[in-house]
Amino acid sequence: MKRLLVYVSLLAAGLFATSCIDDFLTQYPYSTTSPETFYKTEADFKQALTGCYSVINSSRINGKAVTGGTYYYGLVYVFEGCSDEAVSNSASTGTLYDLLRGSYQTDNAEIHQFWIAFFAGISRCNTLIEQLDGENDLTPEQRTAYEAEARFLRGFFYLHLAQAFGGVPVYDAPAVGSTAARDNLERVYTQIIGDFKYAWDELEDAGIFKSSANRWTAAAYLGSVYNYLASCKRYGVGQELVGIQPLNGFGWVDEEAMSLAARDILQEVVEKSPYELLDKENYRKLYYEMSKEAQYKECLLMAEFAENTKHCVSSYYILSPVGDARTVGGSYQRFFPTMKLYRSYDSADVRRDCNITGAYNPNNRYGSDLSKIPSETVDGYKYYVPAESSGIASGTSTALWCTGKFRVSDPKERSSINTNQCAMNYPLMRMAEVRLQYAEALYFTGDEPGARKQFDPVRERILGDGASLEKLNEAYYRPDFVEELLEERGRELCYESKRKIDLIRFGKITETIEELPSEGGPNNVIVSIDLLKDNWRNYKIWLPVPQLEIDLNPNLEQNAVYAD
Repeated sequence: MKRLLVYVSLLAAGLFATSCIDDFLTQYPYSTTSPETFYKTEADFKQALTGCYSVINSSRINGKAVTGGTYYYGLVYVFEGCSDEAVSNSASTGTLYDLLRGSYQTDNAEIHQFWIAFFAGISRCNTLIEQLDGENDLTPEQRTAYEAEARFLRGFFYLHLAQAFGGVPVYDAPAVGSTAARDNLERVYTQIIGDFKYAWDELEDAGIFKSSANRWTAAAYLGSVYNYLASCKRYGVGQELVGIQPLNGFGWVDEEAMSLAARDILQEVVEKSPYELLDKENYRKLYYEMSKEAQYKECLLMAEFAENTKHCVSSYYILSPVGDARTVGGSYQRFFPTMKLYRSYDSADVRRDCNITGAYNPNNRYGSDLSKIPSETVDGYKYYVPAESSGIASGTSTALWCTGKFRVSDPKERSSINTNQCAMNYPLMRMAEVRLQYAEALYFTGDEPGARKQFDPVRERILGDGASLEKLNEAYYRPDFVEELLEERGRELCYESKRKIDLIRFGKITETIEELPSEGGPNNVIVSIDLLKDNWRNYKIWLPVPQLEIDLNPNLEQNAVYAD
């Protein structure tokens, strides 16, 4: 049975291990306490399951920083970078920005943290599952529920790793050290699909926690996996690399069967799940820090703020409008929208001016008097209102060209967290995503009219005053359905860590980068677009396996070309 390298198996202190390993590079087997001292009561299992969920947006694992490798903030760079939605400031330096510019290599720190964190999550899930077979106080129904949620999370972690790295070692038991080789994509996705299917079959409409995955979450992810595999096979993703590296091939995929399976299960979610698209009046609450009750109506899974650990999603740091995080809840403008994204919106589409904004205090318009900055109250919380974007290239100024989708409440009114933190929940799977996934499956199973109808509810709620759905549909219509689908996914899901994978799976990423207009935002952003074009190569659809991992385990094969 395969076992993980020790430092990717690090487990939460007090939950899984009796001692802390001082360095990720120390290759010693860790020791768990004897089973009879842990995992006896439901409270024990709840604590363990919390540890599994916490990996999604953890900032530290056993005292080691992994912020660059989780949804705390780093994965937004991994999955939004190298796309037509977000580019960096060319003046910014460091390996984090290499993820935006396509210059990442085998020593990238954030890629290494991603590998460490998500394999730690897998190991936590495997430990929990194994403990269910021991003597404990759970009923059979409770055992099934805990196994199903743990298996969903294991599938979630593996899905991210597989989409980013390709084939990775597959483990289905707790680990104490290994020199295992990478498994091919067929083996990895067999594990992922099996885990999601088990969760779909065994979970209820509500999970163990309010924020838990449930059967509908599992179904939505299962449908998205089927669509992902079908599109990768249809569009020959990575085909030119398979001769060098067969483990990352999709030749085993039956794309027609995958699309049919996606259609059937996504139809279940659309027609029978309790989730819904928020209406026009409440749409913006999807991205407001404290509007969590509204978010739970549409979001099937979120990276959750955890009050006990202060694990949060630092969207204020990169995704909210520019402004002091401690005073107005603003960001430090780590990356910028592209002009292409701005132009993809019709003026009747309110998403444009929600997602792309100006700063909270552009060009120091209000000086230090925050009372002059416009504000609004949403669900009882005060939010500052950013300026409107210029909508054009703005020379050297960053003040009117911001990623403004997420909004953080007035930090000065907080009591439970620091003013430079936020309690944002970051959406990972929403009903809008499910609708668009369903549209994709309908199209590829021969129902284009039905597929196009799925756009309507997504667009109806974002119409500006006096606008009509008919005219918006005309403006957005493309004879090529896939072109329209990708554009709509970009408009709806921008900055939600979907774009890079979408461009890869439809075989569009290289041509999209090559054709990206060098315009929009301040001059140093335009320079960064040109840097992305210079750096990008098609083999970079797969991230490099961290060299530190290969140094410890030479059986780990590097992805094609990186090793040359």
